[in-house]
Amino acid sequence: MRYPRMIAILATVIACTVPGRAENIIPAKLSVADAVGIALGMNADLKQAEEGKLASLSQLRIAGYNTSLNFGTTTGLARAPGNSDLSTLVSSQLSYENPFGTQASLDISPLGLGSKYGGLGVSVRQALSKGSGILSNKGFALKSAQSGVTVQTKQLFLSRQATVQGVIEAYHQAVLAREEVKVREQAVKFAEEAADGWRKREKEGMAAGIEVSRFEIQVLQTKNSLNSQQRTARNAMDRLMIAIGGGIGEVPELVDSVPQVDDAAIPTLADAVKTALANRAELTINDERLAEQERELARAKDNLRPQLDLVAGFNGSRDSEGFLSRSVLNEGLLTTGLEYSIPLDRRINQENRDTATRQLEVLRNLRLFQMDQITEQVRTAYRGVESARASMLILAQNKTTAVENLRIANRMMEEGEGSSRDTLDAQQALTEVDSSLLSGNTDLYLATIELKRAMGEDLTQMGFK
Repeated sequence: MRYPRMIAILATVIACTVPGRAENIIPAKLSVADAVGIALGMNADLKQAEEGKLASLSQLRIAGYNTSLNFGTTTGLARAPGNSDLSTLVSSQLSYENPFGTQASLDISPLGLGSKYGGLGVSVRQALSKGSGILSNKGFALKSAQSGVTVQTKQLFLSRQATVQGVIEAYHQAVLAREEVKVREQAVKFAEEAADGWRKREKEGMAAGIEVSRFEIQVLQTKNSLNSQQRTARNAMDRLMIAIGGGIGEVPELVDSVPQVDDAAIPTLADAVKTALANRAELTINDERLAEQERELARAKDNLRPQLDLVAGFNGSRDSEGFLSRSVLNEGLLTTGLEYSIPLDRRINQENRDTATRQLEVLRNLRLFQMDQITEQVRTAYRGVESARASMLILAQNKTTAVENLRIANRMMEEGEGSSRDTLDAQQALTEVDSSLLSGNTDLYLATIELKRAMGEDLTQMGFK
């Protein structure tokens, strides 16, 4: 039968043409690099930022077009008592405008029938004072479009930074949650083994029932902690899928562990601040807005100046219906000269100038404030790294102490000098230290990521080894 094969082919075509769900592209074994790569291709916020950049590029192309061409035809019926006229005019218009204040148009009506006559019109205008150069409409629009592309490019960079950092944090938090599940599972195993040992001692008359009850309670408590941690791990995996941009319900194997932080790779605070003030995209965006506002102010001042334009024009038409002929060039009217005008009522332009001046001063103050904010963000991130490093040193010492305390508690129990409570406390303390070490190592790595982002470094170039 050919129908099953045709159905299979149709299903394949539909699967290839209809956007698939995110879980279809989540691999069974997921690395940090895989997670970041998938997120960069499908994260909804990032796609919105990419669309913003594409729109700004489109606006730049529009601003760069110097010419436009229109073509049309007009047909009409004019009727009066005792007379009617059906006329047709075919016309086209070519317009030109450059960023230096030059405007030109060419109007051609090659065919006129009835009461409509063909004609030729040419006009040229060159601004000599107000509205010339980059302060012309075209020049201003082109500069604004270029600035818009720069701003949207930096906004896209910031969106990528946020996406990559979010994926890295979500990935390693999921890894941390998974490893803490293992710690809790080990704690349950130790508690069950200890409880079994005390049950045997009770049967042999070597331990009281209350000692067994303590360990049985400990087993239940550790199992409850394990259950809570398993729920946390599932939630962490869902948050990772959200950070990637989809795939809720998928449970891939996370193959990367938390990298060890190289202390030598961490710069000094002064170098970190210096790098941030040179790299941060927010400052570039602010600079573009400052430049745009400076152009607004220059344009507002320019509007207060007298206007002087060089103009030239030619207008010729036939006095009978039919196609346009060369005779129009000889019969047409040519005009050239200068146009000069002075704005007598300057109130609106003065208000626009004063407003642009105030807004420019505000933007300058905001940039200085933004530099202070960036410095504070770097200092905060740097303190986070220092705090995480100090915590790791303390936790390493605590681990040594906790292991020794558990050894002493077990030995005292074997010698009949200790109590079950000592052993339980020592075991619980060791479990908490192990969990804290996992969390501390993750916090240290994520703190370095936060520092890199605060410094303006491109997180996509990390390599994720």
